[in-house]
Amino acid sequence: SGSASTRCRQRIFSPRAACACAGTSLRSCARRMPVAEMNPPRTLCLVLGAFLVAASVPLEEPLGEQGNECSGQDCMAQSDASAMLQTKKTQASWWQEDSEDEPSRGLGPMGAPSHLQLKEARDKADAMQDQELVEPEVLRSPVTLNLQAVKLPVPWIGGHFWTRGYGSIPGPTIRVKPGEKLRIKLVNDLGPGPGYEGCDMRNANLGFFLNPDTICALNHSNLHTHGLHVSAQGDGDNVLRHVGPGEKKWYEFQLPANHMGGTHWYHPHFHHATSGQAGGGAHGAIIVDDPKGSLPKYLEDMPEKLLFLSLVNVAKAMRLEAWSLGTLKKGDVAEQVMWRSSDYPDWKWNPVTGTMEEHGSAMSDSLGLDPHLVVNGMYKPKLTIEEGKWYRLRFVFAAIEQRVEIYAADSSALQAFCQFQLLAKDGIYLHEAPRSIGKIFLASGSRADVAVQCKCGFMAPRPCHADLNFAAVWQPMGMAGMTPTLENTTNKLLRLETVSSGGGSVEPALETFSVRRPCYLVDLRDVKTKLSNRHKVSMPMLYPMAVKVDGVGAPWGHGVPPPLKEIPVGEVQEWHVKGIQFHPWHLHVNPYQITGIWGDSYYLPGDWHDTMLATSINFVTIKVNVDTFTGKMIAHCHLLEHEDNGMMGYWEITGKEGTTWAGAKEVDPQCYDGHFPGAPKPRSFPIWR
Repeated sequence: SGSASTRCRQRIFSPRAACACAGTSLRSCARRMPVAEMNPPRTLCLVLGAFLVAASVPLEEPLGEQGNECSGQDCMAQSDASAMLQTKKTQASWWQEDSEDEPSRGLGPMGAPSHLQLKEARDKADAMQDQELVEPEVLRSPVTLNLQAVKLPVPWIGGHFWTRGYGSIPGPTIRVKPGEKLRIKLVNDLGPGPGYEGCDMRNANLGFFLNPDTICALNHSNLHTHGLHVSAQGDGDNVLRHVGPGEKKWYEFQLPANHMGGTHWYHPHFHHATSGQAGGGAHGAIIVDDPKGSLPKYLEDMPEKLLFLSLVNVAKAMRLEAWSLGTLKKGDVAEQVMWRSSDYPDWKWNPVTGTMEEHGSAMSDSLGLDPHLVVNGMYKPKLTIEEGKWYRLRFVFAAIEQRVEIYAADSSALQAFCQFQLLAKDGIYLHEAPRSIGKIFLASGSRADVAVQCKCGFMAPRPCHADLNFAAVWQPMGMAGMTPTLENTTNKLLRLETVSSGGGSVEPALETFSVRRPCYLVDLRDVKTKLSNRHKVSMPMLYPMAVKVDGVGAPWGHGVPPPLKEIPVGEVQEWHVKGIQFHPWHLHVNPYQITGIWGDSYYLPGDWHDTMLATSINFVTIKVNVDTFTGKMIAHCHLLEHEDNGMMGYWEITGKEGTTWAGAKEVDPQCYDGHFPGAPKPRSFPIWR
């Protein structure tokens, strides 16, 4: 606004000056332009213009050398660039070579490897792949989780990456039974760090590109049990709790006696810090045991493996750390593993490429910082299985923002052929399982239980193998400052090493089954809902970063906003959700059932989810059985950056705690409210049938 805006408009016509305009730090620019004086469309055009010009026009020499295009705080002078480069040489970086004996041959932005180092690193990484998959430690209640700085090897870069985790990536797997009280002590060992004083929500309505200031408090935390059907009040799944640096607090999650067995996970959920923590590596699996006799015997006896998929997005994590003004340290170690000072701009001069580069931008990706998927923290491991035998694979996916597609690589008679049968999604069994699938689609936060069987081709040597590949896919909103790159990342995920079983027997195809369901998960597709329980939910594509219900909603700032709606416990809600192709829709406390969707091969009517991101359509109709629990039912986009930006809200559930929907047994007389009563009785049919 004012003279600053005039100078920016004048400079935008000079490509080199446009780079300088983009290089002044969006944080500083936003703070100099009060919301009341901003013209959002004009400002957006100016900033996008600066981004595009800066990305496409290389500079012959650092800005400001002649002193006629940059002055004052609006530009980064050459002396500042030199000072930053000197600072980078004297301070520890987030990236380090594993071999300290070899001399450096030139580093890219923020210490990233040069192209020569990158090629050597990837050659070494390829030699490291195909190590046998190791599953995380398994714990039962009570559990202690220590949130701390964790060192994660990134062999495709040739070094390691410091981030946040629960001692390892992923953290330990927690197993719990229906009806059990899960007790977890969360210890925050991240060390001191700024809180909300570094955040600025004034420009949240302008969307993500103009509002990096909503990322903050990365060393402050709490705990969320993603997918569990438990209370969100008190010491339960309450994401409004605060566990500050150096603090420790107990959580208690009382599972209902009729909680369905399934695959879930846990992660931090402290607002404005979720992306850097949960997406950065602080996560682990929760498995609710299936009651004995609740599954077909072949499935009860099926060996199972946990595959926790962590999308390591080094460039994005570095960007979040920079925006938060945060500091991540490992105890008393002098090494400052990820750092950012208030005078370090979002853009800097890179002498290797001769351009201005943003922390974690697409330009960084070309230097080896592109995202990669690790399985149980391992790079391209192998899983040894017996030929012809069925295995249950529990997939859990954690990421800052991308979704993944998992599929078998092209096979031939010289390799193994594998088939995949979907059993459950987001910890809830299909109404009719299994379902044959060719790809597994996972949004950030999604889970899938899949049965797999592999057989060697008739010309294949023994042992043979089949590779599972992945594609880390950006959503349609991937543009400008919203994401570090518009390109998808495709690579090998896991090798299925198939060995002879000795006897040569092949297990038969899986029989179709339907489990006896808890009453909170009965089929709602034919249920008529009250007019007062029908709502329209929307998540705008670009801005504002908000969840809206019936047209009303605003970005969630630092305090607790008014509820999206007040709804009664013990009734069925029906919502038409728009924006589902751009934003993964996640609901706490209660899962939801898809009742209306078109043209999607993976998300089908009748399927239950707590997180979904449609692959081909931007709206969906869902129904929610608001069961048992009162209080705040959080809803948000599970692109974690968007959530931190404010795309979150809550439904205030009113009424008497413990109330259940009276119509459940009319829909399914075999459903149960208490502990699993046993297998359902066989149906009797009229004799004429």
